[in-house]
Amino acid sequence: MSVTVVIPWHPGCPHREAALGWVLARWRAAGYEPLLGRAPAGPWRKAAAVADGLRRAAGGVLVVADADVWTDGIGEAIDAVAGRAPWAIPHGPVRRLTRVATDAVLSGGPLDGPLEQPPYRGFEGGGIVALRRDLYNKVPLDRRFAGWGQEDEAWALALRTLAGPPWRGDAPLWHLWHPPQARDSRRWGSANSRALYRRYRRAAGRPDGMRTLLD
Repeated sequence: MSVTVVIPWHPGCPHREAALGWVLARWRAAGYEPLLGRAPAGPWRKAAAVADGLRRAAGGVLVVADADVWTDGIGEAIDAVAGRAPWAIPHGPVRRLTRVATDAVLSGGPLDGPLEQPPYRGFEGGGIVALRRDLYNKVPLDRRFAGWGQEDEAWALALRTLAGPPWRGDAPLWHLWHPPQARDSRRWGSANSRALYRRYRRAAGRPDGMRTLLD
């Protein structure tokens, strides 16, 4: 099956733009030509950015990838989706590089170095996700999430409820440093996003309820 990589993108931060340049080169070296999906003016909405990229997407397998991350496990995840898995997460631990380590990577150094915090298991739905295009059409990211926070977790709950658990790899997900985005806290994006995410939590495991919420 053909593959389309969509990177939801919002310009304006030089650190994120530097990270994006490195990530694009990595995708191309792996044999893919990513599409940048751009959200409309106003608050950041990841779902709207992905929708913009999808207008130019032709692949039967869709990869939704953040602009500041990379994993060497992407090939296995794509193979899993091209096989029998409806969706896949290529990575296990998230390794968030420090600013100094990120600068070294962007200058041509190896993908390694000191971390901002100990590695942790990344949230389902975040970082990089591979899935069938027709599944995304049925279970998309929710445009009601504005700003950063909870949209990925909510999407994962919807996918688990309506498509089953993902295939998951164990390769590290490397996160390049950039200044944190505006949000209420490291855990919560905003009061509105938290309230909408709680609706997803209540619908989790109930296909009828989840379809109603998506509708």
